Amino acid sequence: MEEIADSLPRAVAIIDTNSTVLHANKAAQKMLSPEMVGRPLGAFLPASALKPLMDRAFEGEISPPLSVHITEPTERYIDVDFSQAISARPGDTQTAVMFAVLADRTLAAKERELRADFLANASHELKTPIASLKGYIETLRGHAKDDPIAREKFLGIMSEQAERMGRLVTDLLSLRRIESSEHILPSETADVRKAIEAARNALTPLAETRDVNLVVNLPETPTSTTSGKTDECVQLFLNLMENAIKLSPPGSTVTTNLEYLPNWSGEAFPQSASPATKSRSIVALASSDKPVWRAIVSDEGPGVSPTHLPRIGERFYRIAGDLPAQEKGTGLGLAIVKHIVMRHRAGLFVQSIHAGTTKNIPSGTSFSIVFKSTNPIF
Repeated sequence: MEEIADSLPRAVAIIDTNSTVLHANKAAQKMLSPEMVGRPLGAFLPASALKPLMDRAFEGEISPPLSVHITEPTERYIDVDFSQAISARPGDTQTAVMFAVLADRTLAAKERELRADFLANASHELKTPIASLKGYIETLRGHAKDDPIAREKFLGIMSEQAERMGRLVTDLLSLRRIESSEHILPSETADVRKAIEAARNALTPLAETRDVNLVVNLPETPTSTTSGKTDECVQLFLNLMENAIKLSPPGSTVTTNLEYLPNWSGEAFPQSASPATKSRSIVALASSDKPVWRAIVSDEGPGVSPTHLPRIGERFYRIAGDLPAQEKGTGLGLAIVKHIVMRHRAGLFVQSIHAGTTKNIPSGTSFSIVFKSTNPIF
């Protein structure tokens, strides 16, 4: 039976009457876990939903496939179909087993959800700048058409609104692309060090313009690899570092540190000595005592209010404070970061000291990203 399962292109597991996985082909291991053999199928799929279907299958009944919804490590939709392979009859020495055939329907389900979300979000967020543009066009057609000073002013505002719409559409498309593939762990190898360097090089002009010192501290190792897509890792650090630069006062420093932790036990940040520090896990990552790369992006800005902290990573939630309108983001930057982290099975954490809660302690915000390492070096 193992040979039959291994020869099939679909994901197939062989289970016994206790729902223990006796064998799983490569497609099934890739879909659920490479360590699923010897464990109950209910450890990876909802056991309560599977049991009635398995019981009927062991009795020889034929049932339609069951669609199950799982949320860990990412949201997925999987169809499960059971068929009896060996039945247990009186006097038989063989144990009854069955095939569990699995089909991942996540992409189709996500596409439907994302299409609806994209249209709803785009129409809602574009409504205001489009209305603004229409208003200025009417003004320019009216009393301002012969006033060169007013005309120049309104054209500048219209240009800002058009740029805002362009940024919004770009971010919406980026978020949709990442969310649609979030359930698929990247098969490539990404270098976290190179991603940070690329983000620093791209943002150096912005930092210089705003008189912000951009500091990057990297380990001496030539590579710092993880399972991931390099361009998505670059986008992750671009978003975090750009936010930090824009929220930092002139003369301050934005620091990005990368370090290798050979036995990670769950510490998102180095020990904080300040009781004013508030922290939150945005994307949890279980401690594993395995090697990780921990990158921390820190600023010396006003910090995040404890009221805002629980909502970091939500779509369109902005904490831009006193930034001018043209510099405020789309509210999607940290949502994109969150979903990139989820796709890479990494961890995302935030800690902040808000300027309004301290007198003598410097304010600021730090984001920690913990990637599983694929190159143990020590």
